[in-house]
Amino acid sequence: MPPRSDDIAKAREDLERTLAEAKAKRDKIFAETDKLREDADAEMWKTVADELAGAYHGARTDAVKILGVTRDYVLKQTKKYR
Repeated sequence: MPPRSDDIAKAREDLERTLAEAKAKRDKIFAETDKLREDADAEMWKTVADELAGAYHGARTDAVKILGVTRDYVLKQTKKYR
């Protein structure tokens, strides 16, 4: 016997509510994660900028090797987060 239409309507409402709650929870976690990643990135590049300011000749080249990025990227990121 097929389910009655009022049972289907309730099931749809339950499904909609449950999925909306799950999506909202996921979206909140993603937003928090993005914030944490941005904060960690800012902290790292500030540290890089501080270490390279007045460092020995060739420090920027060493930093490029250690970080695995280009000199241009180091320059852009250190300027961005100063």
